Amino acid sequence: MSANAEQSTFWQELAPDWIAATEHSDIVAAPFGVAAMGLLELTAGQTVVDIGCGTGSTTLELARRVAPGGSAVGVDISPALVAAAEDQERTQAVGNVSFRIADAQEDAFAPGDFSAAYSRFGVMFFADPSAAFANIRRALRADGVLAFSCWQSIFENEWMFVPGSAVVTVTGALPPMPGPDEPGPFSLADADLIRAVLTDAGFRSVEIEPHSHPVELPETKIESLVALTQRVGPVREALRTADADTAARIEAAVRDALVARLDGGTVRLSAGAHLVRARA
Repeated sequence: MSANAEQSTFWQELAPDWIAATEHSDIVAAPFGVAAMGLLELTAGQTVVDIGCGTGSTTLELARRVAPGGSAVGVDISPALVAAAEDQERTQAVGNVSFRIADAQEDAFAPGDFSAAYSRFGVMFFADPSAAFANIRRALRADGVLAFSCWQSIFENEWMFVPGSAVVTVTGALPPMPGPDEPGPFSLADADLIRAVLTDAGFRSVEIEPHSHPVELPETKIESLVALTQRVGPVREALRTADADTAARIEAAVRDALVARLDGGTVRLSAGAHLVRARA
């Protein structure tokens, strides 16, 4: 059995909601992903792998940046997300891109197959991060570059903290969340841990930069944001075991919490991530 079988099941179950939430997820994640991609300093002719590619938008952008002559491969543990990525590629007809169902911790890549590796919030879900990053490093050529974004703590991310806190006002308890040593969105929130994991995996010249970017949505998007919180994140976890009355009160509490953050017709919430670069 794969070391990440539990994550494979989780992401396959989450995939329909994740795909439906793509627009809002991109609003939160895209600025960090673009910044991390810039750290690769890609040029035409390079080969790059996108770890945890999701629905493929980042892989397609990587492919554009290494054209002509280069290529991008997107890998994800969820067959449903890879299928969505392949659909997106067919629509955009980028050409120099492919997608693969793979567990980046265990599945074999050809040694030295890539000149760069990238991830936008896709590297926090490994059962053994050191083993996963070592596997990714082996896939890189000598002096190849790794760059990724990963979330800082939940306290630097009001876009998750505010809805999660609203749940507490209804249930009296925090929604179920992974422990600090378990795969989850905040498993690499500690910069010292990131450095230790990458060094243990054989990477060098590790650079870690905290980066913040506010999430700003117009008042007209509050209802769709409430719907998003029910699809992904701590509110979704709380709703999994809630009865109908509790679910309705959670939804109302999340809506009230977001309305309370209105400022001049705009909801403003913090988002914070680490931007990481290292060399093989």
